[in-house]
Amino acid sequence: MEKTLLSQDKNVKKYLFKFSKEEIEKIEDQLVREINQHYTFEGFRKGKVPKQVIKLRLGPDFNNMLLEEAEHELDHKIREEEKLLFPIIIESRAQDVEHTEFEVLLHTYPEIIKTEFENMTVKVPESKEVVEDFVQRRLNDLLESNAILDPKEEPIQYGDYVRINYDLVDENDEIIKSDEEEEIIVREDDERELVKKIIGKKTGDEFELEKEDQGKKVIQKVRITQAYTRRLPELNDNFAKELNIEVETLNELKEMLKKEGEQAIKNWQDEFVINYILSELPNYVDIDISEESLNYYIDSTINDLKNKDKYEENLKKFDNDETKLREEIKKSALNWIKEMVVIEKLSLENDIKVGNEELSQEIKNFSTMYGLPFSRAQEIISSNAELSNEILWNKLREKVAQFIKEKVQIVEISKEEFEGKNVTLTEEQKEAKVNTDNEESEE
Repeated sequence: MEKTLLSQDKNVKKYLFKFSKEEIEKIEDQLVREINQHYTFEGFRKGKVPKQVIKLRLGPDFNNMLLEEAEHELDHKIREEEKLLFPIIIESRAQDVEHTEFEVLLHTYPEIIKTEFENMTVKVPESKEVVEDFVQRRLNDLLESNAILDPKEEPIQYGDYVRINYDLVDENDEIIKSDEEEEIIVREDDERELVKKIIGKKTGDEFELEKEDQGKKVIQKVRITQAYTRRLPELNDNFAKELNIEVETLNELKEMLKKEGEQAIKNWQDEFVINYILSELPNYVDIDISEESLNYYIDSTINDLKNKDKYEENLKKFDNDETKLREEIKKSALNWIKEMVVIEKLSLENDIKVGNEELSQEIKNFSTMYGLPFSRAQEIISSNAELSNEILWNKLREKVAQFIKEKVQIVEISKEEFEGKNVTLTEEQKEAKVNTDNEESEE
């Protein structure tokens, strides 16, 4: 197959590909074998129809099939030689006795002009301060979870612990639920109407609440089974020992919690830094990309929005100004392309790969997330190429970000500065922070 570069604008290349007469005859022979294998022709045994008869019987359809097979072969050859951003665009075809020609437009991966990861600064909260907060929160949680309950007959106040029993009935007094039990710590920041109604009541009191359940009005008939005063134990050596967690003194407990905190903060900081790098990565990469590629992406995206009847909806977000919408799509395209080319380049240059054990762990994470047995998760992922590629790509992104992490500057700042206006968290970073806070509170 002869290949000639006709023109090039950065990453956009136009080629002329020529199939020789011999190459076309080879494709014809393969096509004839496939037709003989799957079709029968009157007057001939299956599999024994000569090429000329098939060409004569099928007429123009045979030539269309021939061109289609040639395009498949062309596509395969191009993808072996080039990294493509978008599908191959065949701009023209031509045939004569000696050659079959295709004029092809390719949007290839753009070249990376430079990366400046060493100029990236990631700000994280000062570890010591965060660990101290972690220890204090964990101590408070332990005190709260080991509060001493004393039955009380006096009116219920904030801070008390209350056991209730209730029935749920509809407007016709038909029972929906009966003898349901609930335990409540009466906190001042609890805005539930039930909690507000409990304040001032006593053990044995009854009251009713009107509620909505699946759009219908229902009545909750509440009985206060028992109210308790909650007393927090003293934070001392005896308290630490009674926890039965292999510590004998309060200092040992604090030291144990400090180690937990240090590990939790390290894990969180690692995740935060990785997410920050991935979110900021396009800002530290310059690529040599043609405007033609960007316009192709923009036009394809707008056509896709129109086909899905989402164009008007998205246009409204930009004051019905298509120029603003196109600029936003262009920005998104640049970020996507920059990330893709730099991650692939760094992974190839530094032999960064996703190993079988890492893939297995990702499948375990997937199975846990969706509550599936591991074997079922494995089956789903292996049978879905798009999902499998997405999981592999996300893991590869993470590993490349770990590689980049060695080049960036990580600066510790005060907790107040981190949580203030000086640091703007991305959505990924906010999610990482929320997840970490939840993990700490669950512990």
